[in-house]
Amino acid sequence: MECGCPVCNGLAVTDRVCPECGETMEDGGMVEDYYGPYSPYDDMDLYEQPEFWEMADEAPCVHLFTCPKCGYDERVGFRSVVM
Repeated sequence: MECGCPVCNGLAVTDRVCPECGETMEDGGMVEDYYGPYSPYDDMDLYEQPEFWEMADEAPCVHLFTCPKCGYDERVGFRSVVM
């Protein structure tokens, strides 16, 4: 069986509220996409923060959420699910 990110594959809805202003935050996609053109092929340990390492045996999929109103951003890790 294959595993994958539930957010990337449209299996989960992620409604996050900005803790600064209360606006709905936008999912900017995987953090690894922001590091460069070849970063999706690199080892994820280079990019992920330690608090996400204990989420799963494999590297979690970490998304960047941003607030369109105030600019606040945060990283949110998602565990892989069987697809």
